[in-house]
Amino acid sequence: MRTPYYESTIHRQIREKRENRKDRIKGDLMRYGSDVLKSEEIKQAFEQTHHQWSTVGEHTVRVAFSSVMICYALRKLNIKVSIPAVVVGALCHDLGILGRSEKFSSAKECSREHPKESVEVAREIVSDMPEGTEDIIERHMWPAGESEAPNSIEGVVVSVADKYSAVKDIVKGSEVKNTGVKNYLRGEKQKIADKIK
Repeated sequence: MRTPYYESTIHRQIREKRENRKDRIKGDLMRYGSDVLKSEEIKQAFEQTHHQWSTVGEHTVRVAFSSVMICYALRKLNIKVSIPAVVVGALCHDLGILGRSEKFSSAKECSREHPKESVEVAREIVSDMPEGTEDIIERHMWPAGESEAPNSIEGVVVSVADKYSAVKDIVKGSEVKNTGVKNYLRGEKQKIADKIK
């Protein structure tokens, strides 16, 4: 029979593992994505709405966080994956959306063209881009629209994390209706700020 002490010890250990993993992910984001995270573009990204209830910046950080978590799982399975390429690719994947209303005439055009724009923005921001990063960014929309399938495990990781985050953003929108936009956004911005600190 388990005792309350045993259960509290197990729960504490699980919490500590989660916190350690979050700290490792934050470290990887800062280590490999510092050029992007310090850029003017990422600041702008937190000002532009995306997926109705989020911002490009919030979505981007969630995609990067999820991508790195997937990388950790793959490494446990002895699958080699480049975390630097994943971090930079995830952080830059939607930066081509910035200024969407001035750049694109329709949502369809934006969906089709923003990956190429995002590659251009990444080239401007990141001085030493990890190998394969441009392909990760350019193919992240797969399987949506006219995007080609990723040609690397890193590309699949970012594409999957992007779709997962987009669905979460849309589902969170229904929560916004119940809690009020200002309260929801205040809480989300704090969560994102905590992730990248």
